[in-house]
Amino acid sequence: MEIIYILAKVDASHAETLLENVAKVEGVTFAHAVTGGYDMLISMEGPNLAKLLSKALKEISGLEGIKSTETLIAINLD
Repeated sequence: MEIIYILAKVDASHAETLLENVAKVEGVTFAHAVTGGYDMLISMEGPNLAKLLSKALKEISGLEGIKSTETLIAINLD
């Protein structure tokens, strides 16, 4: 199973709606508002990394209210 984390900066006026919309995207396991340099932390899981990254780009980064994102790919150190 592949896992990615998405750090997002969002327009505060869209934050609540964004949390609801992001949670509906297939593969999203959680979406939380956070403090610090980013406004939202999103986790996605799926069997194919390329598909996860594509979905993150097309279905999350493009949502109204998302200013920018940074995607982190989880790696297994075993």
